Amino acid sequence: MNHKHILVLTAVLIGYFLMSSAFVGMTPISSAEGQNTLTRAERNWEYINHNKLGTNFNPQTQLNKENVQHVEMKWIYPIPAAAQLGGDGLLNFGMTEGTTAPPLIVDGVSFIILNRKTVIAVDAETGSLIWSAEHPGSDNDANSVQSGGNLPITGELVHTHSVNYWGGRLWFTDFGCTLTGLDAKTGERTKEFKNLCLERPLDLNDKVGYGLPGNSGLYGSLQPHAPVKYEKGNLIFYSDGGAAEGTWGGRMYMAGYDYTTGDLAWRTYLMPPCGDPTTCGPGKDGPLFVEEKAAWGDWLVASCDKIWVQQIKSCDMPRDILQNDWGDMRSNSGISNVWGQSVVDEETGILYFGTAQPGPDWNATYGPGPRLFGSAVIALDADNGELLWAHQTTARDLWDYDCSWNTMLTTTVVKGIERKVVIKGCKNGIVYVLDAATGEALHLLESPTIKRTPHAQLLDPMSRADMTKGWQNAPDTGPTYQNCWGAGCLESDIVFDEERNMLFFGTYNAPSFVQVINVEERGNYGLNFGAPAAAWFTEWMEDTPELLNSTINAYDVDTGELKWTYDMLGTGFRGGVIVSGGVVWMSSVDGYSTALDADTGEVLYRMNMGLGSTVMPTIGADSNGAIKLFRPQGTGLVGGGWGPGMTSSPGAIMVYGLPDVIPEPEIVEVEVIREVEVIKEVQIETVVEKEVEVTVEAISPISYVIIGFGIVAIIVSGVLYQRTRS
Repeated sequence: MNHKHILVLTAVLIGYFLMSSAFVGMTPISSAEGQNTLTRAERNWEYINHNKLGTNFNPQTQLNKENVQHVEMKWIYPIPAAAQLGGDGLLNFGMTEGTTAPPLIVDGVSFIILNRKTVIAVDAETGSLIWSAEHPGSDNDANSVQSGGNLPITGELVHTHSVNYWGGRLWFTDFGCTLTGLDAKTGERTKEFKNLCLERPLDLNDKVGYGLPGNSGLYGSLQPHAPVKYEKGNLIFYSDGGAAEGTWGGRMYMAGYDYTTGDLAWRTYLMPPCGDPTTCGPGKDGPLFVEEKAAWGDWLVASCDKIWVQQIKSCDMPRDILQNDWGDMRSNSGISNVWGQSVVDEETGILYFGTAQPGPDWNATYGPGPRLFGSAVIALDADNGELLWAHQTTARDLWDYDCSWNTMLTTTVVKGIERKVVIKGCKNGIVYVLDAATGEALHLLESPTIKRTPHAQLLDPMSRADMTKGWQNAPDTGPTYQNCWGAGCLESDIVFDEERNMLFFGTYNAPSFVQVINVEERGNYGLNFGAPAAAWFTEWMEDTPELLNSTINAYDVDTGELKWTYDMLGTGFRGGVIVSGGVVWMSSVDGYSTALDADTGEVLYRMNMGLGSTVMPTIGADSNGAIKLFRPQGTGLVGGGWGPGMTSSPGAIMVYGLPDVIPEPEIVEVEVIREVEVIKEVQIETVVEKEVEVTVEAISPISYVIIGFGIVAIIVSGVLYQRTRS
């Protein structure tokens, strides 16, 4: 074959390739420069809820609802057991395996914090280990006053909800009232704020405060959520409260500390001190705060215009109920924690967060009134801690309906007006859209799928009888069934899609059988956890599996309209939902990995993972700019009643992404056939025309250009071939 024939053959092959590539192509998605084409918000997931405003929304578009069906497994990182890594020195705690914190992704590195405070850094592209920072161990149980130590804390079940990245460090709350910062490049502990609950030695006993001024109870040994920083004020925030949600009674507070020096800038208590001379204090002759308790009631009355109680200004409540809120606190009860990401507005200098329920959780016999500020959304002046407003979502909470999980801040259109709003979901099953300046409720979004039982209806803050009710089915002392149960009807992070102005959140029904008990003994919850369920309740749940069900809800933030729902039977829902690329991604309590179309709720992707998860997934880019989905699996913090896929194993991080090349859909040309039937009868002609409708996929203009080049190449090849014959 001479060179002319080679030239002709080459032209023919090029033409064929160009034409065929217009129909069946391969699209590359990553390159070494890929990260440079992504914004920081697209490539990273730096806070538990993606960003400093807590919205759970990643604006990347590389992985989207048009290509999600091509997602494939990229790598798995098995989480080591506590006995293998990070468990030494923590054996006296109630150890929880695995992780309950969503992974972070920062500039191509994924960071995983385990329940035991050990942190692991892995390459987001390959899953290979970069470094691990094993927790150095802790004698925190010995430091507990219950074990003869010097901290006013109790030991608790070890679990860690989050780690945040900012200032080049990974931040988390640590054992013993401590904030810890690790160097993100090395895992080295480079900054700590220690013993934040011990300003005063415990042996002073001078009626000023037990560890902290105004406190007479015991605090939790850890605050599960990572801290945030107020850049303009150079402050870092820390909160603590009554241990284990029972009657230990550490006086709950939020505090700001100078980030440079560690000095206390301010502390704001969110519940009164104990005022009963016979039961206050950690032991014999504990500190007494009778006068301080009375002053707290005066302050509530004076501040009533700042306080909402279930959409009612507290100024409208009977004054004596407000004045005597919490009573004398005979049970030394308390608010436990801030369980979700807090948000600080750098423009206005306002700190927003949600609080846990007032304790003891189910029995409020010795605490009349709404029990402010439990189960509430709070706004404080970030510079000095002054209360700007509060909105209590469940007055007198007798069910454990705290406002846990993420707090979100955004500026968007609500009721036709652009405004800055705080969005918060609480365990009572309601998502609140609140005016960020005043706390006024603009929308209360409650899924129609929630089925409340008779004794789980919210109380009326204007009713004297309701504000002194001892427990949910009082005066009956027998058992009852409860839904929303103690973990609520909304036990997960929610997401705001800023492009669609929509909210997405998961709710569920899981009726439980409960019996309230007395709270005379210190440390009680007020609920009998060990009581067997009545036979009728067990049979009811077994015969009616639809009683356990979950729903993903999509709401329009402007109108408050429910746009769509996605229902799941036989499973609970915990962990959270995120949105990215027009896709709603969710945790997989039922063992499935599921992705929904954000506009319609249609299932785009669903795969059996083999293991359930109660931890929210996250999305970020590897070092090549390839977007990946990070899914924690396993861990047994939440019991088997949540779904069939749950396990107590340490689990793994399972990472998914698009293939290196994505096959484009094959386009098939189909001939349109028309059948015509002609009928003639008595000079009357009837023509019936039947059309066969055929869907033909459109070819993009670029494809036509490619086809044109292909045709030109073939024509050139023909000319050359003729010339060779001549």
